[in-house]
Amino acid sequence: MKHIQLVAVDLDGPLLSDSFAPLLRQSCEFGGLTYSRDMEDNMFSRNRKDATRYFMSCFGDNPPESLRNKTHEEMIASYFEFRAAFLQENPITLSEGAADFIRMLSGLNVRMICYGGLDEDYMRRELGSHADAFEAYICTNEFRPGVREIVHEIGKVAPDRALFIDDVNFVARHARDVGACFVGVPARTDWGWQRIGMVEDGVPHIVDHVGQIDLALLERIDAQASTGRFWAGGQA
Repeated sequence: MKHIQLVAVDLDGPLLSDSFAPLLRQSCEFGGLTYSRDMEDNMFSRNRKDATRYFMSCFGDNPPESLRNKTHEEMIASYFEFRAAFLQENPITLSEGAADFIRMLSGLNVRMICYGGLDEDYMRRELGSHADAFEAYICTNEFRPGVREIVHEIGKVAPDRALFIDDVNFVARHARDVGACFVGVPARTDWGWQRIGMVEDGVPHIVDHVGQIDLALLERIDAQASTGRFWAGGQA
């Protein structure tokens, strides 16, 4: 890589199987809500307080009895209890191609940062030895989606020298606004909206899993970034 200096990779989705979208869908079913594009757009890659506030607003004046009068802290605690039960039946696994992708990226002359909404202990537990490939893990819950902070405050690189890899289009939009590069890894479900949003917004590179991000693609992105044309051509 001649131009890109920093690669920031989202944890859940790109590197690990994502639990949030399936849990949100189940929560909607239990609560009698419609799982929708608006639901994803207002809750994915948002901090917990904002996501909780939006979810409760969807019930209007008639929330379920189980959620009525709960504080934000109680709502978050209920979510993590729900998540723990879900993970008993659906344990977290490495995403397809993640191990090979991390090894490949480790052999390049780039800095590697991992980020996500949960704490570093979760990242290290689930990635295992692969966690050591990253110079840092950044919990972005307090400054979602975290693109600007990772570029300017943590990575301290010019935006066009940073590449983000994420499964959420909200992050892609922020990367574009900041001037950073982006590869989308949207979930491969028949009920999610992130791929559609990325295509509509002209994300240049969208893959099915991180294993498809090979050296040839990274060199292409590097060349696009070096000429300031990463976002110029639409989807490749």
